[in-house]
Amino acid sequence: MPVGFTPLQRREAPLVAAGLAGVHARWLLEVAPTASASPDLAIERCRVLVDGATCRWPFRAPLDSWPLEDRSVPVVLLRHVWQPAIEADPLDEALRVLKPNGVLISVTANPWHYLAWRELGRDALRLPSWPHFQILHARRGFSLTTPMASQVRGYVPGLNAALVLVARKPAEPARIEPVRFARPQASPGTAAATQCRAA
Repeated sequence: MPVGFTPLQRREAPLVAAGLAGVHARWLLEVAPTASASPDLAIERCRVLVDGATCRWPFRAPLDSWPLEDRSVPVVLLRHVWQPAIEADPLDEALRVLKPNGVLISVTANPWHYLAWRELGRDALRLPSWPHFQILHARRGFSLTTPMASQVRGYVPGLNAALVLVARKPAEPARIEPVRFARPQASPGTAAATQCRAA
């Protein structure tokens, strides 16, 4: 059964809100374990609750195959989906459903913090550390936009209870079709030849 990390809620909510600063979107898609409480954010959201390798609510589907259209979601918030009880990695699906230049905010418990150990015990070591967490996102082509202060704090073991990473899906380049001009051809004249005389 996935852990909700309720003790982290008070610490992670301001970090997620800071990650949303400057993001101009009307809503976001939140993907979180069934045991997890949703953070208090000033943005409308749709929640998908997951358990093991399955989305449980509001639809049932494999965690790595969401029934959502490609490039349809402006912001995706992944919360605590890298814990040992969750068997699938939803990063590929998040990349697929995000609009070009869309924002991904990923939250996980810090494996070196005592609150993670309180919830998971020795299994906390299976959570991604800060460098590994960044590599997971960079391998998918996400552009990391996490504030520098958060990055530095993430490298100090045990300092932050929750690791919050902000990334952006690359914008698609404009499609420019080359214009192909036909070679000009001289057509035979149809006008009658005229004679001009100087006055």
